[in-house]
Amino acid sequence: MKAMVAVSAVVALGLTAGCGVDGGGSRGASRPEKAAVPGPAELGRVELGAHEVPGFRIEKAGEGAAGAGTPRTDTEACRPLADALGFRLRPAPTATLVRTFAKTGEDMDFEGLMGMIRVSEYAGDGAADTLEALRTAAAACADGFRMRTGEGEPQEFEAVRTLSPPELGDEAVAIRLENVAERAPSLITAVRSGTTLAMFFATSLSDPDGVTVPLALVRAQVAKLRGVAVGGSSPASAPVGGGEDDEDEDPSG
Repeated sequence: MKAMVAVSAVVALGLTAGCGVDGGGSRGASRPEKAAVPGPAELGRVELGAHEVPGFRIEKAGEGAAGAGTPRTDTEACRPLADALGFRLRPAPTATLVRTFAKTGEDMDFEGLMGMIRVSEYAGDGAADTLEALRTAAAACADGFRMRTGEGEPQEFEAVRTLSPPELGDEAVAIRLENVAERAPSLITAVRSGTTLAMFFATSLSDPDGVTVPLALVRAQVAKLRGVAVGGSSPASAPVGGGEDDEDEDPSG
């Protein structure tokens, strides 16, 4: 499946975003050190190549793929979730790149898997605050919520589940939103590395119960962020990820 085909389906399902710890997702994670992460000018150096992660095709998102306008919800406690599914983030990042991904090959377990990766650089504590707001909103909105997309389309989620996040980056959170109108859920995994927040969005039309955010993609993206943060330059572009074994241990689904 071509990734650009995936964009339209992802947006239609409400994914209009385009998303090692000591115990991933813990509340006690340290705040970012400003000198340890890439700045806006370096953000492009951490993007994943089209075939960098085996089994996936990654492409630049087309103009407008991340939606337009600002999503709205009458439930203020759930606003961070609506914001995450939208184009204009609060707080606003200083730089953002958006990519789409789709599963390639003959693996029927991943037929229909599609999603987006959004990497955003924030000033100060913006990345940490955004991740904490997502964590808090997921807990507060466990019984679901209603919202409108930036285009004004109604969306209703009947439940919000907090999942076990990957043990990557400085802290992480994983969330599953059950869409009332669609069979396919909306999955969000967010991993913070210093002042950079990588958010992964996924859905599957063919396997809504078993869909996960692919751990191989998350590992590869976070490794790139860490490579720039620690070494000051982009790591080598050799393929990253352990193949299908990674998917079996994916904690985000």
